Amino acid sequence: MFEVRLLGPVEVWEGGRRAPLGGSRPQAVLAALVVHLGEVISTERLVDYVWDEEAPATAGALVATHVSAVRRALARIGTAELVRTRPPGYVADLAADRVDARRFEELLAAGRSLGRTGEAAEALTEALGLWRGREALEGLGQSFARIEASRLGELRLVAQEESFALALELDRADGAIAPLLAHVAAHPLRERPRGQLMTALFRTGRVSDALRIYQEGRSLLRDELGIDPGPELRAVHQAVLTHDTGVLGSGRATRPVPAPRSGRPRPAPSHLPPDIADFVGRAEQVEWATGLVRGVGDPGRTAPPIGVISGRSGIGKTALAVHVGHRTADLFPDGRLFVDLRAADATPLEPADALARLLRAMGVDPDTLPSGVEELTGLYRTHIGHRRTLIVLDNAAGEAHLRPLLPPGPGAAVLITSRRRLVALEGAAHLDLAVPDEAEALGLLRRVAGAGRTWAEPEQAAEIVALCGRLPLAVRIAGARLAARPHWAPGRLVGRLRDERRRLSELSAGDLELRASLELGYADLDPQERRALRRLALLDLPDFAAWIAAPLLDIATEEAEEAVERLVDCHFIDVVGVDGTGLARYRIHDLAREHARERCLVEESTADRAAAVLRLAASWLDLARKAAARGPGGATRHFPEPAAVRPLAPETEAAVLARPAAWFAAEQAGLLAAVTHCADHGMARTARDLAGALIASSAALYNQFDAWSRAHTAAMAAVRRGGDVEGEAWLLAGLGQLRYEQDRFEDSYAYFADALRLFGEKLPDGAAVALAGMGTARREQARYTEALELLEAALERYGDAGARAGVLYGIGYVHREQGRGPQARAALSGALALYRAAADLHGEGLTLRSLALCDRAEGRYEDAERLFLDALRIFTGLHDTFGVMYTEQALAKAELRTGRPAEAGRRLLRCLAVAQERQDRFGEALVLRTLGELRLAAGDTDAAREPLERAVALWAELGLPLWRARTVWDLAGVWSADGEGDRARAARAEALEVFRSVGVREAWERAGDGTP
Repeated sequence: MFEVRLLGPVEVWEGGRRAPLGGSRPQAVLAALVVHLGEVISTERLVDYVWDEEAPATAGALVATHVSAVRRALARIGTAELVRTRPPGYVADLAADRVDARRFEELLAAGRSLGRTGEAAEALTEALGLWRGREALEGLGQSFARIEASRLGELRLVAQEESFALALELDRADGAIAPLLAHVAAHPLRERPRGQLMTALFRTGRVSDALRIYQEGRSLLRDELGIDPGPELRAVHQAVLTHDTGVLGSGRATRPVPAPRSGRPRPAPSHLPPDIADFVGRAEQVEWATGLVRGVGDPGRTAPPIGVISGRSGIGKTALAVHVGHRTADLFPDGRLFVDLRAADATPLEPADALARLLRAMGVDPDTLPSGVEELTGLYRTHIGHRRTLIVLDNAAGEAHLRPLLPPGPGAAVLITSRRRLVALEGAAHLDLAVPDEAEALGLLRRVAGAGRTWAEPEQAAEIVALCGRLPLAVRIAGARLAARPHWAPGRLVGRLRDERRRLSELSAGDLELRASLELGYADLDPQERRALRRLALLDLPDFAAWIAAPLLDIATEEAEEAVERLVDCHFIDVVGVDGTGLARYRIHDLAREHARERCLVEESTADRAAAVLRLAASWLDLARKAAARGPGGATRHFPEPAAVRPLAPETEAAVLARPAAWFAAEQAGLLAAVTHCADHGMARTARDLAGALIASSAALYNQFDAWSRAHTAAMAAVRRGGDVEGEAWLLAGLGQLRYEQDRFEDSYAYFADALRLFGEKLPDGAAVALAGMGTARREQARYTEALELLEAALERYGDAGARAGVLYGIGYVHREQGRGPQARAALSGALALYRAAADLHGEGLTLRSLALCDRAEGRYEDAERLFLDALRIFTGLHDTFGVMYTEQALAKAELRTGRPAEAGRRLLRCLAVAQERQDRFGEALVLRTLGELRLAAGDTDAAREPLERAVALWAELGLPLWRARTVWDLAGVWSADGEGDRARAARAEALEVFRSVGVREAWERAGDGTP
């Protein structure tokens, strides 16, 4: 069987054959991909994983080399397809059960979920049997490997200690002593296995040995850490001293029997609701809560163990608390009390009423109960103080309502559930309950709907879980609907749930209704919190920064951040990470967002909702305009003038714009959602302006074209519905620019031509944009006569200096390609002066590179190199990756022509990695051609042939005959050197014909070189 092994040295086996992975670098590449199984790892991240902080300059290229080495090794055992190329890097493509570490984790989880059974013991034994060495990923010293090895090592210890616990539970103490002695010796500061060893020794009659093990552990803890043993180990020690078989067992699986009471016994109160028969998953959370309540009665405690389980509506807080209550019932012989702190009308139950309920449950005569809270609290503490009781306080609204209900000493344990975090509750441990993972949610759906139904359509079952946001209540309702309708296939329910506007109505079955549960949570909020939630839900944002609440609510940024954080505390909003600017990103759960949007439509007027959206859009547009001006890529020249902007507070603006490209990356999805919302709600001009902002965003991020296209499509539909011809023209120009960036030059020309027709003579600036776009498309296609006419026509219409600079740059480009050096320099010098006057560093860098190309074409390599380096400094300072790449390619060509091939080669490898990562086909072809020229100059025709042929194929795909002809000319040199003279002569003749037809300088420069 094919298997990747991480639990020891990194190895790959197929049957009885092991793949010869070779050195540590290929092993590290494979290990990094398998550790992140199924995740596409970019070349840049693999460099970080494999070399940490000491990556060589050629690390990117070396990654490809090591991947190839891994593939060759795997091919020897017939598994070459394990590592697949997925832009921008690679992915390990195999099932999780083919990785021993993943199987180990699955078996461990299974063992812990099967309870105290022989099956659980077998699962843990099988899990531990997968380990082949002292630690995972042996032999790899990289940070990622050490971290993963540490994580797996900790899980191994957990598995061993769970296995020992099962051995004791199943009355196998004799066989557990030897492995426990070895485990305690290897891990002397771990208290749980020391307690297990003491228990095993006690059960086999070795009381003195058990006490010696405790004394050794206490001395070690004091000497090494300066602490005493914890309460659990002290409790085992006390039980050994007193021969307490109720704690330690007697050598057979028994449970302590409560001592009979005198007289007629009154049954202990048990008010817990029934446990859920199909409770599934939540193993870690159950362990946390169980461990907490097991602290009851600890002689070292003076206060009760209190656990707060908080989370959003429908997350399963009550189900978890009740489940733990039933699992730990034997710890509480005096009863399990349960109080729902909500009344039927969803108002909090007053402390006096809750105290009265608890006292009545403990047998106090209702007629003797006092009326005041203080007297009730005193009586309650008197009665609860000597009882071993579990108290579950469900749906707590706040700390003040809870404090009178807390017992006075360590004899009782308390579990509290709440939608709020209750962080001010003294002495409480906190568990924020999140949605379960996909596997657990699917498990719940199968339990409720029936495994046969869900296994029949696994993809539809997974989509049901996803559409329910993995929220347990929603998944349970969906399962109940399927169970109630055996004639429905899961796909039918999927179709009904896909409609966001109907989803809450669909999630209703019997007395289970998701909307009612969400409504209770919404009612918990104060009016300002409700308003903030409603406004934040308006735009269907996938995630957001806290500052957006300021324009939505028309409040200061600090107030906005506080409003968002309060909703985090109430579990309506999740913190999902930190963006590239250092700001936290937040998200509303899909179902909660849909409910809040419903409330917004009911509780707020159309005018108020539109005003909130327009304020946010104006703030986004102001920030986007400023980010484009500061960011790389010269994005500001693509940014059309918006109708309205709304500045944020200066300190907020400075924080979010410190890294413009990172800000665009974080906000791009939100901007797209806003375009769609505005387009759908009659705000066509705002949709158009936001779509323009996404042009700048995509330009700053490089080749992020999907958002650009989707935004323009939505905004175009809106402006056409409203009859906004000018808006349609600007959006057509935006689509023309998009097609240009995608190297689809004929489509670009067509869009700009349509825009020109709509702009007409009434909008000269728009017409100039369209003409310049058409001219630039023709320039790239080497249709230079037409390009020059269009660019000169654009220049006549432009009044803006920055825009004129761009047109002059294009005119200079055309003159340079056609060999008119003086005219090229004149136009480019004019562009440079205008760019410098406008402080446009990106334009300055582009023009310096173009002037350097003029010098290089005329053989003035020293002057060219000086200008290339000036441009490179500018692009590096702007963090403009594309500018750096294209300048380094041009500089490498100058270095090649001046006899420095090694330096040129290093530059070109860097450039190729960037072009491929950014999916820039033009740039990739350009660099491949230069690499071919480099290898041809070195006389290595075999090495030159492959990059030149790849470049020719890319130029053909792009429809660029001039560049293809230039590369074919280079290939002719390869064929000539390899003795293919006829082929070389034909290729050069073909290339010369192209040079003559488009009128470039090679037409006469190479005319005498037509034969080899």
